[in-house]
Amino acid sequence: MEKQIFSIIMQTSIGKRYGTMTVEWKEESISGFLTILEHTEAFHGCVDESGNCQIEGKIISLTRTIPYVATGKINSTMIQLILKWEKNVFALSGVPDIENGGTNL
Repeated sequence: MEKQIFSIIMQTSIGKRYGTMTVEWKEESISGFLTILEHTEAFHGCVDESGNCQIEGKIISLTRTIPYVATGKINSTMIQLILKWEKNVFALSGVPDIENGGTNL
């Protein structure tokens, strides 16, 4: 099982939002926690041998809970996702968070 902590940036319509994403993946399963907007929420999904993944989770903002589906690519050195919910589409990218336990492989 691989595990990685990423420092992430989510591009939103009102600017960049920063956080962390703790990810564990084994074979075709992926799970972890997304910390953004001062909340930490679990996610889960699937990943193939090339790192293509799809995850589902939720983000809690000041005014509501937002369920999302994200697709993209992950490996031990980066994560790139497109998050979709309702009519919104946001890009999320990240690199290993060395200061908080991520590894620079």
